[in-house]
Amino acid sequence: MRCSVMVVTAAFAFSAAPLWGTALRVQESEPWRPTEEEVELAGEIIVALNGARTDAGLEALEGQANLDLFAYQHASEMAQRRSVTHHSHLFGIGTRTRVGMAFPDVYQFGENVAANRNATALHRALMASAAHRLNRMDTTFTHVGVGIARAGDHQIYMVEIFVRVFDETPLAEIAVLYSSVSRSSMLEEDPDHGEVVDEIVRIGAPDENNPEYWTQRGIHSYQGNRYAEAVGHFRRSIEIAPDYEYAYYNLARAHLGAGAPAAALAILDRQLARHPEDADMWSSRGTALLLLQRFDEAAEAFRTVLRTRSRDAGSWYNLGLTHEMRGDDDAAERAYGQALHEDPDLAAAAAALARVSH
Repeated sequence: MRCSVMVVTAAFAFSAAPLWGTALRVQESEPWRPTEEEVELAGEIIVALNGARTDAGLEALEGQANLDLFAYQHASEMAQRRSVTHHSHLFGIGTRTRVGMAFPDVYQFGENVAANRNATALHRALMASAAHRLNRMDTTFTHVGVGIARAGDHQIYMVEIFVRVFDETPLAEIAVLYSSVSRSSMLEEDPDHGEVVDEIVRIGAPDENNPEYWTQRGIHSYQGNRYAEAVGHFRRSIEIAPDYEYAYYNLARAHLGAGAPAAALAILDRQLARHPEDADMWSSRGTALLLLQRFDEAAEAFRTVLRTRSRDAGSWYNLGLTHEMRGDDDAAERAYGQALHEDPDLAAAAAALARVSH
């Protein structure tokens, strides 16, 4: 029988297991802020979105200021370029990676981008699009951030960021937010778009002497299942900045993907000695121990996660897998059942429950 460890949550537009820890602050800068009109337009979108969810019998999403700020920054870039995209041309990376860097502890997220003539038209178009509606009506999301940037008198650009969190902690601050524009980059025909802060510092993508340069490439390699390559990139980050704490965590995850759980465990034990309350590290430690067939220790690691994140379906699944692999089908059945209770769409847990049910 071949079983797999649950590393990522159920799929949606974008998914992110809690992989990357708190990203390095490259430089502090005052980001752009939306105008009062842009804030009002974003508010109209949230009201319409939650109205549609309520009409469908779903819970409303909570707004969140830091998500709004990040969404506005990308909307601002789109408005300047007159381009609707999930890619940041200023920094050469996708917004999935940028959101992962900005909110490294967010459990999962999705993103909608769009442009239209006004907020009402935007809402209608998004609800008429199957892919965009899927994000907007997803029952697992808990919070939303909306940013709208005007581009001329008759066009607005919008970004919606959806996240699932168990508490507000992962959204308490933006770990990395690059300010996106300078005065010289303003469109000549639209000089009053947004507000310009006097001392805007423009930060481009980090160069090869910055550990974050290699961390970004490690993330891309990891997401492309190129684990050995990711290991090399994260090691390079550590060579440049030995105190870059979360490069070690990223390196451990890359070792797990590369099939080297013992190497991952050594790094995780080192990190947990410094950060004993980090649930994400305990989850990865459980995965490493499970792969090493140290089942009792693995079970305790997943229980440690669940003591602080009781609704973590992935950890319930992994706990069930641990019980199953040590021959305790009754305990496995209970854990798989709880995983499905927390996430009814978790196909791996459904298959596992069918496998062990009597």
